[in-house]
Amino acid sequence: MSTSSVIDDTRIIEFARRWLPYGGGNTGDLLVEFGMTPACYVARLGKILDSPVGRGLDPQLRADLRTFVATRIPTRHPTGSVSNRIAPVSGAARSAAS
Repeated sequence: MSTSSVIDDTRIIEFARRWLPYGGGNTGDLLVEFGMTPACYVARLGKILDSPVGRGLDPQLRADLRTFVATRIPTRHPTGSVSNRIAPVSGAARSAAS
């Protein structure tokens, strides 16, 4: 693992921790901060939580972030359609996070 990857992992964890009380960052925040779509961000966060960086987190924070990831992974409906349950943060919650 390269140093820049570790730094990016740490930045993603910090972003997730900061925005967790508000339901996660919105699409614009994720694109500006990391150049990722919400689906890519959630997938990457899930991988980080399984990595040495994730295993070094406070157990409660790691559990909370795992719950966040689990509730936002795309789900496939019996009809074959996909529902992406990532909801953007409201403007009021976003202002409160700043």
